[in-house]
Amino acid sequence: MSSLRTRWFLAALWLGGMAAVGLIGAPTAFATVPEKMIAAAVASRMFYIMALAAIVFGVLIAVLERFADKKAMSADQLLPLGGVFFAVLGEFGVVPRLLQAAYSHSPQAGMWHGIASLVFALQALCVAAYVWRLPARRATA
Repeated sequence: MSSLRTRWFLAALWLGGMAAVGLIGAPTAFATVPEKMIAAAVASRMFYIMALAAIVFGVLIAVLERFADKKAMSADQLLPLGGVFFAVLGEFGVVPRLLQAAYSHSPQAGMWHGIASLVFALQALCVAAYVWRLPARRATA
């Protein structure tokens, strides 16, 4: 399998996983589990697993980009690393504050949920932008 196809495949898994968790898994958990804190725990676990996958996918893609390009730093390396940054920021920076606010029934829980959603969307944007750029590179690869 060529390096370009491998990068495409990894990015597709990453973006597809994000879509599955964010658009299907988490909303389904909240729609079907009667106790909201249990639904939150289920959704949180899905987002945690996706964050770990994002770290693996993003680092692998960035390393493959580095070997393919031989340039210093390019957008094709920065976009996956940006996705990793937002995955780490979300899971290990924002989510603990969201969970703390939710468990204590703080009025800031909504704010932290909005921040977590924004960080997740920024991660998805980085991955989507990377995937969007790949077809143009196919002609040159």
